[in-house]
Amino acid sequence: MQPHAIRFACTGCGGCCKGRLIPLTLQETRQWLQRGHDVAVILEAFDASTWPSQPEQWAHNARRSVEVGSGRAKVRVIAVFAANALNHCPNLGENDLCGIYHERPLVCRIYPMEINPFITLRPEHKGCPPEAWQQGEVLFTDRIVDPALQRQVNQSRQADRDDARAKVAVCEALGLTVAAWKEDALAVYLPDRVQLADAIARQDAGLAAAPAACWRVRVDTPGLSERLAVAGVALAPAAAAAGYTFYPLK
Repeated sequence: MQPHAIRFACTGCGGCCKGRLIPLTLQETRQWLQRGHDVAVILEAFDASTWPSQPEQWAHNARRSVEVGSGRAKVRVIAVFAANALNHCPNLGENDLCGIYHERPLVCRIYPMEINPFITLRPEHKGCPPEAWQQGEVLFTDRIVDPALQRQVNQSRQADRDDARAKVAVCEALGLTVAAWKEDALAVYLPDRVQLADAIARQDAGLAAAPAACWRVRVDTPGLSERLAVAGVALAPAAAAAGYTFYPLK
């Protein structure tokens, strides 16, 4: 069977620059903060039981995470630093065009491709108008067609792995040590811009604080919370939710 070809040509609608958090590499985070923009921190935790029948997904997420202590257990934590574009990207002009186009983050450069190799590119899941998918070069058949685009996707995924330990260390320095359980919810922090920049600078200088003695996991889903408690994971009560917003995914 001939694979279905996906074409794409940006229409300049600005839809991908609004109402979202845009993942950044650590270097892009430094640049974003230097521009005076805010960065959100998303924390997810998981363990080996999360993908018992999906070893490839386990391996992918393990490489972009760090093992930490939580109660009597060990869990893995992923820290995502993301540009705050929940209203709209601060670099988006009144004409809906990017004001830092030649310096835009990798995730913007690879759009509409996915960073996560286990998420299939589906035009209906994007916010682009229909005409964006009816013109332009072929991006994807059963693989990425453009070698330059593939290199950027690979670069983005590699940075996700390379930055993992430093990002978790920065979170620990700021006391951001409550994570949600991966695939169940998100714990989203909006740290002070100056404090985040200072924590990154201290990490760069080798002055990072000692690792947190204990991470906690916020879970509001019955059954899952009981399973984690039995496993010895330290749970964070909903009543003590300070400094972050909890977004259930189910």
